[in-house]
Amino acid sequence: MTCILRLSAPNIEHRLAAIRFQPYRLQHGSAHFKVSDREFGDLPGQVQDALEFLREHSQDLQSMMAPGASGSLDFAVHIPSQGFVTNSFPASLVSLAGGLGLGLDLSAYPGEGSHAV
Repeated sequence: MTCILRLSAPNIEHRLAAIRFQPYRLQHGSAHFKVSDREFGDLPGQVQDALEFLREHSQDLQSMMAPGASGSLDFAVHIPSQGFVTNSFPASLVSLAGGLGLGLDLSAYPGEGSHAV
């Protein structure tokens, strides 16, 4: 998985019971949801998948992000062993995620295939 959503909240199990989708992992008060299976080099594809995921599940996410909750979308990309790469997120993703109270993370791993958004 190259993009995941992590949500943490007190009594997260109770919050999960009220939503239509379920995490692939629940650990130490945090739920982990698969958002994208795109390749590490396909950050634009991950972003598109994340936009679709947030739009599809916005009502459930609003309920999950009630007081005391925190969450972030984590995008995984390759970074080249040499050189400089800039990655950015489009305003549509920043606005939608921020409106739901979600942060944006970029996890960079050594390798090939990094692309700017």
